[in-house]
Amino acid sequence: MDIWRDSKGVVPLLDDPTVKMEMFRWKRRPDLHLDVITQRVQTGQISQVDLDIAMTLVNARLLTEKQLRFLYSKTMKGHKLGTRLRVLQQIGWLEGWKIHSDFHDTEYVWSVGIAAKNFLSVCLGVTDVPNPMFLASSIKEQLFYPAVNEIRIQLFLKGLVEKEKFTFHPFLSNEIDSPHAAFQLITPLGKMDFIVERLTQGQNPLRFLKRKQSQYRKFMAKHGELPKVFKDSTQSVIVWSVSTEEGIDRLVSSYPNYEQEFTQLFLVDEFLENLRHAWRIAIPKEEHQAEIQKFDMDFIQG
Repeated sequence: MDIWRDSKGVVPLLDDPTVKMEMFRWKRRPDLHLDVITQRVQTGQISQVDLDIAMTLVNARLLTEKQLRFLYSKTMKGHKLGTRLRVLQQIGWLEGWKIHSDFHDTEYVWSVGIAAKNFLSVCLGVTDVPNPMFLASSIKEQLFYPAVNEIRIQLFLKGLVEKEKFTFHPFLSNEIDSPHAAFQLITPLGKMDFIVERLTQGQNPLRFLKRKQSQYRKFMAKHGELPKVFKDSTQSVIVWSVSTEEGIDRLVSSYPNYEQEFTQLFLVDEFLENLRHAWRIAIPKEEHQAEIQKFDMDFIQG
């Protein structure tokens, strides 16, 4: 099996092809009737923080426990949050999964549960609440969410993107399958859309790369530009989200016809903490080699 490792020799958890996942079980089946859930909210059994956590997961779809602890570090100490997440899982407010692999100890990921979906949708009128049953049915394929959410978190931390200017699965065109996400940045060249396609090892990333490049190339040839997500953007960039720089090398060196007809960047998980310098461009070379160059997003500070 082809395994991509980061510069420290580590296989990133969210892109580990040996990952196995196990859903948290209920000790006893919780009462998921809406009147019971509403009573829990009204009596404080489900607190405002619990509601906030659910809304965070609505917007993020799926987060690791580490990400939740970071986001709520000013609200609740890590071990207390971990305990609370497990209490909420037992009453159906959240769903949780254990992750482990050949290369990692146990981590956990979380989403809204049936109780939160019902309350938020019916009582608060929140739209687009993720379906817990759908997530559970294909949970390994959903691990791109926390990976892409790491990009989202870094963008928000640096004040680079407005909440409404980051979206999952935007509709681009009938000619293109919806990408994993998109966001808008204000750059020296104006407002630009960054269309995110996640490349996941273990899910035939090279075939995915070729298929999506073909769709964008055909759209570009027909319309003279890449599709836009946000109406006030001036142009679009394709962003290949990838776990490691080694992954870029493996893909591009195996693909001599990697397209250069439109703007494409790689955004690498292992460098996201220094977002300005986490971007790469890649050029295929002869004899199945790739030249990878750093791309300095110099308008990103901090």
